[in-house]
Amino acid sequence: MMFAAMLDEAIDLEEKIHACYRALSRLSDNGLSNELRELAQEEKSHVNVLRTGKSFVIRAPGAFGSVAVSCEEIRQGLKAAERLEEDLLSARLGLADGVHRLAALEKRFERAHFHTSVEIQDFAMRKLFEALARADAEHHQRLERLLDGV
Repeated sequence: MMFAAMLDEAIDLEEKIHACYRALSRLSDNGLSNELRELAQEEKSHVNVLRTGKSFVIRAPGAFGSVAVSCEEIRQGLKAAERLEEDLLSARLGLADGVHRLAALEKRFERAHFHTSVEIQDFAMRKLFEALARADAEHHQRLERLLDGV
């Protein structure tokens, strides 16, 4: 069940990143706000993907290899996302700095999702994590483009 515990941590992280996008969207009242809300919604869909994966892990625990990402690494990401959300909500951080920090989190967990996909033996679950890695890479790129416009 170690994989299930890792997925619980990953779900918490995705939910917090969703909250960070929502907080960032409130710092802008132009087209950036719409883009950030869209990214927030996509993070919410990542939560649903991970929940689906967790239900599969519970039903077929033998379909997975070793866990490539430690719960501790995910917890560190969660703490970074919590600090980011606090900084955004308290106005200690502006839009550009918030986008930059969120882009770094997306890049970090793109690699984590990719490394996890490599370790999974089940084809469908491997594809699920590859899709998450691609989505994180796309989010990172979109945030970088947003930074160019800020």
